[in-house]
Amino acid sequence: MPEVASPPYLYINYEGRRRTLLSRWQRSVMPFELHRGYAQLLDTAADYQCSCWLVDITRRLSPLGAADVSWLMEEYFPQLQPRLGNTVYLAYLMSPHQLAGVLATPYTPQQAEEANLPYYFRRFTDEDSARQWLRSCARKARAAQMR
Repeated sequence: MPEVASPPYLYINYEGRRRTLLSRWQRSVMPFELHRGYAQLLDTAADYQCSCWLVDITRRLSPLGAADVSWLMEEYFPQLQPRLGNTVYLAYLMSPHQLAGVLATPYTPQQAEEANLPYYFRRFTDEDSARQWLRSCARKARAAQMR
């Protein structure tokens, strides 16, 4: 599958065999780049009707500020299900140091699958575990569609 045209600060690729949207942030970004990058992720996911995303932020050295987290939670994530028509699963890949910082930040959202949201996300420090979780989510989603 060819690489998707994307800005220099964000690598995006749709992995057809895995039915996964892969994104790798290449560096820390300004808020406008964050918004543009996530908009392109959603556009690409819509092009492929892809609801399983692997989002690698290991190269994004600066943590997101409270305003960016608020934008993601209040404006961006609520757009996913209406646009894609399915629950969206986001596996965030980060370094152990990043994960510790994220968990120590008071404005960091929790990973609650019981919240009954139209999207779920989990944080991982190992890509194989992230991909395994996405495969499990894809199986659950296919089983739910068959009912």
